[in-house]
Order: sequence, then structure tokens, then C-alpha cells
Amino acid sequence: MTDQELDVGTDSPAEVDFKCATKDLIYGMDIVKRSIGTGRDMPILSGVKLEIRDEELKLTSTDLEMTTRCTVPISNLEGSSTVVLKGDVLAKIMQRIPEDGEVRLKSDPEENQKVELSSGPINFDLFQLSTEDYPSVEELPEEPVAKINVDELKNAIKQTTFAALKAKETTRLSLTGVKTIFEEDQLKMIATNGYRMSVKTIPLSEVEERTDLLIESGALTELDRILSGTESEEVSVYASKSEVFFVSDDVVFSDKLIMEQFPEYEAVIPEDNELPLKLDRNRTLETLARAEITASEESGAVELRAEEGSDGLTMYSSSPEKGELEEVVELIEPSQGDVEISFKAEFLIDALRRMSTDEVVLWLRDSETAGLLEPAKGEGDFLYVCMPISAER
Repeated sequence: MTDQELDVGTDSPAEVDFKCATKDLIYGMDIVKRSIGTGRDMPILSGVKLEIRDEELKLTSTDLEMTTRCTVPISNLEGSSTVVLKGDVLAKIMQRIPEDGEVRLKSDPEENQKVELSSGPINFDLFQLSTEDYPSVEELPEEPVAKINVDELKNAIKQTTFAALKAKETTRLSLTGVKTIFEEDQLKMIATNGYRMSVKTIPLSEVEERTDLLIESGALTELDRILSGTESEEVSVYASKSEVFFVSDDVVFSDKLIMEQFPEYEAVIPEDNELPLKLDRNRTLETLARAEITASEESGAVELRAEEGSDGLTMYSSSPEKGELEEVVELIEPSQGDVEISFKAEFLIDALRRMSTDEVVLWLRDSETAGLLEPAKGEGDFLYVCMPISAER
């Protein structure tokens, strides 16, 4: 491999010399490694930037959409400096070094553009990449929009991102995003794929000003992973015209906003569904999972049937290739009307798996109107809208 392919720069090699607890560098690389670029079009994006200032090391990775920064403590033996190293190489090295020790990174004066990484008997020589070519990243805005409890944010991400489309599934970028609205004393997150919609509301102590953001669902999933690797209890949210930032202790995660119009979600929420089906969540999940086995490959439909006054909800699915299933799920309260409607089993399963209450209510009107699923009690900050489908498709 040539120097050009390695993206080795022509700028003067940095003088680097610092020691770091191995577990701290493992932690830092684990945080930033997922937003390392592939480097196919811009080889420099395959690098991780290491900025040494005083007794801190700031690690930065970016793919030009997502950017992750993590700061870890070090013992600085040289002074302030910046170096860029191959991110995947450094990440793999840190996965294979015993964490109960110390690692030292020191520039090699005899080998141009190389940094020696050592830990006990382990010695690596790593190529420096060009610091001049590494893209600049947007600085943090001065004031946060709001502060959110980490566990509540993680739960909101879990309960919304699944309803969005993945980038490879559509050209409508708005359907790959989660509408994120900060207003008054709450945060509302909404995601839809055009056939289902999830809405989650989180109470907040204070919101500086109403802020509407459209955040790529994959970025929020990555944020969830990052927060799971920290011990933070609170995350601060900042926003610029083009980017959103999440700051939690020693981590800054940012992502480019989707600059498209999100669907008018409020118009989709049914207001006249007056027929409630009160169900045990786990029992319903188990039956739907069985019904999905014999559902049509094309539609995935499961039919729901009940008569007024009935204590049970019949679930039915069939396909010529696989057979059929008919099973009755006990209703917690008798049905207040006749029911005959079909939904994609997968869509109901996805929502029920992300709810935590024992009992749920499916509000219906007729076979052509979207159903509204929500917790029966104790979790009124979540609702899920699902369009019906034809069982004959």
C-alpha cells in the first residue's frame, strides 16, 4: 500500500508523548469508533483525530454526517499536539490489549509520520494521517435547548425509531427521521413510515425556546448505544441551523439535521375511535407471534374479530403456502361493539415489544380507520397509530 493510499499527509509530523490508563483509551475508542467514516471517497475520514491538551485527550471521529467526540484523562509528557491515526486499526488494537495497565503513545523521531503505541511488551508502530486534511467539525452552540434524563431519552428513542424507515428503504428522507419538538415543558418525538406512527412525550423541567428538529433515526439509535456505554444521568441538547448536539459528561455526539418537511402527524392521530379493546400485553404478543407464522408473506395480515359483549378477541391468519391459525385472546373487559379489522402483525408486535405496561388498549372505529394503541394506565405519554390492511392482499 502506498503513502497516498494511506492518506499520509505532507504536513510536519506531530510530536506526541503521553500515557493513558488502558481502560480509558478503550472506553474512548469504543465511544467514537462507530462514526468513523469508510474512507472510500475521502480516505482521511477513516482516521480518528487525537488532540492532546494539558492532561486531556480528545478523540474525534466523523463520517461528515455523524460526529463523536470523547475526552479521557492522560499524563501528558510532551505538550499540546494533534495527530490523526487510522481509526479501525487503533480500535482493533485497543480491543486486544489487557485493560488493567497503561498505554503510551509517542512519536518516533527516526521514523517520519509514525507513532509508537506501547503497553508492557506490546509495541505497535502506527502511521500518522494528515491533520491538515482532517475535516473541521462544528463547534457546540453556546446555550442548550434543554436537558433530559438519560434513561427517559433512551426509552423515547426505543419507542420511536423503530417506526421510521431506514435510509436504504426510501428516497423520502423525512420518513427516515424522528421529528423532535422541544416546547414549553416537554419533548415530543414522532416517527412514521407512512403506515404506522409512534409518538412519545417526555416531561422536561425547562425548555429555553420552542425548537423543531428532524433527526435521522439511525443517529438516535447510535446515540442510544453511546449513552449505554456511559454512566451519565443527564444529557444536554444543543442545536444549530444544520446540526443537533447531545452532550453527556465527557461525550459530545452530533448529527446533521434532515432538511425536509415532516408529514403533518397530528392529522393522522384518530380522534373518533370509541371502541376500546383492553388486552394483556404479553398474552397478545405471544398470540400475534404465532399468527405471524401463518400470515401471508405479502401482507403479513392478522385479522381481529369480536362481537359486542364478547370476552374474547379472535386472531386469525392464513396463507395457502403455510396454513392458518385461529386463537382467542381474553379481553380484560367485554367488547363494546363488533370488531372485524386486519393489521400487519409485525407492526403490532413491534409496538407491543417496546411498551412496558401489563395492559394495553387498542382503540378502533371501523375496518377502514387506523387503530390507536396505548398503555391502559401508567404510561400515557406513548401512543401508536397503525393503518389497517386488507387480509385478502
